[in-house]
Amino acid sequence: MDDERRIEAAKGIISSLFASQRALKALAPEYGWTGLGNLLGDFGEFIAQAHYKLSKANTVANGYDCKTPDGRTVQVKANHAASQIGFRGEADLMLVIHVRPTGEWEELYYGPFKPVKGASRYSARDNKYMVPTAKLRALKLLHEQEINNISLKSYPDLVQL
Repeated sequence: MDDERRIEAAKGIISSLFASQRALKALAPEYGWTGLGNLLGDFGEFIAQAHYKLSKANTVANGYDCKTPDGRTVQVKANHAASQIGFRGEADLMLVIHVRPTGEWEELYYGPFKPVKGASRYSARDNKYMVPTAKLRALKLLHEQEINNISLKSYPDLVQL
């Protein structure tokens, strides 16, 4: 395919993205839905509110995007293609979702923030912490095991089965 056709194809795709962006703004105007990076981030926050029933944080909140009903802070990250996510700041919890090209999504991690930060490396060049998505999946499994162990300890009769 020659460059002119590639440019025309790219323009068509960008046009489609912007049309979708306008539709998202009409659907949920409380989000900015701007820029491609922000578009993905806004989608993550939208999922956090719609699926996880979190409340949107004040726009000047430092280090977090949402709050749980009991007031804990949640940093929300959405990932599409990268093998790692970057974050700054602190929160009580971290929610990371992976967005597929179809718009379907899956939870990579939803749990305490501290283990994520502990598994991360600091990038001085980008001035943020970076954590591979593979580590997030492993942390999710560990977190689920901890929850199951706590549940079993609460019900000693079940442990004997």
